[in-house]
Amino acid sequence: MIRFPKPIQNLIDQFCKLPGIGPKTAERLAFFMLRQPKYSIEEFAASLSQLSNSVIHCSSCHNISEKTPCILCSDKTRDQSKICVLAEPHDLAAIENTGEFKGLYHVLGGVLDPLNGINPDRLQINDLLAKLQKNKLVEIILAFNPDMEGEATMIYLNNLLKPFKVKITRLARGMPVGADLEYTDEITLMNALKNRKEINGN
Repeated sequence: MIRFPKPIQNLIDQFCKLPGIGPKTAERLAFFMLRQPKYSIEEFAASLSQLSNSVIHCSSCHNISEKTPCILCSDKTRDQSKICVLAEPHDLAAIENTGEFKGLYHVLGGVLDPLNGINPDRLQINDLLAKLQKNKLVEIILAFNPDMEGEATMIYLNNLLKPFKVKITRLARGMPVGADLEYTDEITLMNALKNRKEINGN
């Protein structure tokens, strides 16, 4: 078995930790970086360093941001009576890019996945309940991927939110089953938002 110099092997090992990256792809990426000029590698390293030094989570919506509260939560022109609940920050970006939703957001930080140890206490659910108690909300939109974990999370939240007597909707079925929000085109997402359905009233 060929052994690479330690700096290269360390880089390969780090690339292997990324989702969807296997050993062969990690090797190709490492050797690609090796061929880059020094300034390019330094820029890449600086960008990675900024992730931990400059990017934080908004104290209100839990989206990634450079300040808290984030620019969306600080915008008083947005509809304060509606909250769109999502799993991840990239889902928020997908919804916001449609230009259709003008309310606020709440990022859970994942979906329920007991097999991988993600239970309700690992998500930002208590903070969502606190918002319901403090604010006069008229609608909560549950926007999750139409897969097993997304559906389970939606059902759990729907049951949890029922006592608050607030309208609970989900994205319309314009999205194909198994699709991810972040990869869905803006027109499909826009239609899903426009035609969202109340969960309690089919």
